[in-house]
Amino acid sequence: MKKKTLDKKTRNLILILFLIGVFMGSLDTGIIGPVLPSIEQSFNLTSRESSWIFTLFVITFMIGSPIMAKFSDFYGRKKIFILDVILFGVGSSLIAFSASIELIFIGRIIQGFGCGGIFPVGGAFIGDEFPLEERGKALGILGSVFGISAIGGPLVGAALIPFGWNWCFTINIPISILLIIFALYILPNIENNRKLKIDYSGIVILSLLSISLAYGLNQIDSSNFINSILSLNVAPFLIIFIILIPIFLIVEKRAEESIVAIHMLKNKEISIACIETLSYGIIYSSAIFIPSLVILSMSLNDQYASLMLIPILGANAFAAPILGKILDSVGSRKIMTIGTLILTLGLISIAIYPNNFILFIIAGCLVGVGLVTIIGAPLRYIVLSEAKPTERGAGQAIVNMLSSAGQLIGGALIGGIIASFSGILGYKISLLLAAAVAFTAFLFTLKLKNRDEQISTMKLNE
Repeated sequence: MKKKTLDKKTRNLILILFLIGVFMGSLDTGIIGPVLPSIEQSFNLTSRESSWIFTLFVITFMIGSPIMAKFSDFYGRKKIFILDVILFGVGSSLIAFSASIELIFIGRIIQGFGCGGIFPVGGAFIGDEFPLEERGKALGILGSVFGISAIGGPLVGAALIPFGWNWCFTINIPISILLIIFALYILPNIENNRKLKIDYSGIVILSLLSISLAYGLNQIDSSNFINSILSLNVAPFLIIFIILIPIFLIVEKRAEESIVAIHMLKNKEISIACIETLSYGIIYSSAIFIPSLVILSMSLNDQYASLMLIPILGANAFAAPILGKILDSVGSRKIMTIGTLILTLGLISIAIYPNNFILFIIAGCLVGVGLVTIIGAPLRYIVLSEAKPTERGAGQAIVNMLSSAGQLIGGALIGGIIASFSGILGYKISLLLAAAVAFTAFLFTLKLKNRDEQISTMKLNE
């Protein structure tokens, strides 16, 4: 790609553009929780059937991330970002004005595919056009969106449901239109004469991998975890997933332009980043069950129990831009090493003392800060540092994919553990397991490059 220098005002406007885009996409993930009961009632769905509204989004998000990122590496960030927003807007329109559950499913498929490309394209663009000393800060600002949207999603959903669940998706339509207009005027046109030979085999196998994993995990009955895994509704799909992994790796190694840049996994830094991403998915899944733990340990109702997530999510949103700002001066290793250790301590504290209100608040803040160190700016900074300019989108997509996979696997595993033990014990064990995963992530951060080595690598890849 031809390198251009953008002035600070233009860079700030572009950052706002991506900030709104990422916020829109991540908000739609959080908003689905309070919306599901209304959709179930409107279409007479069971909870198992309605769960596909979430699962279909995750599947196409995982598939869309590498495809859209690869396209952006070849055809330009601007074109693909606009295409992503168009897809998200079209999917939202289908859902908002749907008269059947089938249209909602189709809308979520289109939404997920478009949303999957928004963050990788935004992150890659920051690597393309922002100076070295500003990339950490910019990634930190984008990363803060996830914590804010995690709080804002349920709140926005709860506020709009009285007007009809459709409005939770209708609001995406004007935002998408404004983003498209904004992008047309703000994003620079970068010349790119590279031609992409589309890896159709890789796309098909990746799709089958994602579908089999998501479907198999979705069919697990947490109340009868072991027998459920061995059942015909689950086991065949998980076996297919396992069998397809080596086949996918072989196909991608032979592909002229692999849809997933698996050759990047030979890089030690990126391999560690992938481990951290999977760890985040599992840990985040355990955090989702914290309100249920609070109901048992502190005898709070559902509303107040949900509020106990605010320390985690608030600390996450507050810490992300700060960590991003200091990232440029201290590097990823220091932040991630301290962050994963803090995360471990926070999870252990909640597991051991779940009924101590003050300690719970403090531990929740530690968990929130820790989580943002292993999925936010520090991790994506590693990928930007190690990836060549022509593969920045592909590198960011790997993070997206593994984060989603980790959450799917973690959700099924943690749910099974909780269901296998009565009362508070299951929640304590799941949090201790998450703490063990966090400590493992801490050990791997010790092998990362220091700040000077990281900057040197980034300069070599310019």
